[in-house]
This record gives sequence, structure tokens and C-alpha cells, in this order.
Amino acid sequence: MKEQVNRRTFLTQTAALGAGLTILKPGILKAGNSPNEKLNIAAIGVGGRGADDLNEVKNENIVALCDVSETNLAAAAKKFPQAKTYSDWRKCLDQKDIDAVVCATTDHTHAFVNVWAMNRGKHVYCEKPIANSVQEARIVRETYLE
Repeated sequence: MKEQVNRRTFLTQTAALGAGLTILKPGILKAGNSPNEKLNIAAIGVGGRGADDLNEVKNENIVALCDVSETNLAAAAKKFPQAKTYSDWRKCLDQKDIDAVVCATTDHTHAFVNVWAMNRGKHVYCEKPIANSVQEARIVRETYLE
């Protein structure tokens, strides 16, 4: 059976909550805009869908761009001139200051890029398909769970 809350109990609980919030430091509930709170992101595959994905994270620190197409890489480098550029994703993932990876490569390379990135302690964003076979999907999952 549901317990009825009377007006006095409600006001007492609400007042206690309000008092608790006034004890907190100013701004503790507000999200900060510190540059230290931005992720250092590597975008692997920056043409087509990768350009759209890159646009979604443009407010973060884009520190590395990678694409096999020189045209796509040059267009992305124009938008993010401070980012290092790579044509080989394996060399890109060796860059030390990367926190996260946006993977927009061809479908048959998603699993490889994701596993390499996770093995280096990077966070990964990748759209489907995450893998091309059940075995690849299991490897990606095992790597994620480690």
C-alpha cells in the first residue's frame, strides 16, 4: 500500500534538500568550460561520413587526422590546422596525446582500428558495423571488456 505524504513532511524534506544545496560550493552543479575538460580526439577516416562525424566533435581538441585519400585529408587539415595528419591509421594511433578515436573507415576495417585503439587505452566511437564476422565482433567485445 502506498504511503501518503502530507504537506508538512513534504515541506520538511524539500527544505532539507534546499539547505543541502546551499552548502555546496558555488558552481559545483554547473558544467565547466575548462580547456582541460576537452578530449583530444583522433579522426580516422575524414571523408564522407567521417567528415560528418568530425563536424560533430569539432568543439573538442582535434589532435590527429587520418585518411588514405590525400584530398579528404587536405580538406580536413584545412579545418583543423593544428592537428597532425597521417595516411596510416596505425601510426596515428601511436600518437601519445590521444584520448579518443572517431573511426569512420571502410566497414571491413572497423574491427581492426577499434581493437588497436582500445589496446592503447583510447575511447572509441564507431558506427555500425562494428565487425564483419562473429569472430571479429567477439574480439572487439573481449578487447572492450579487458
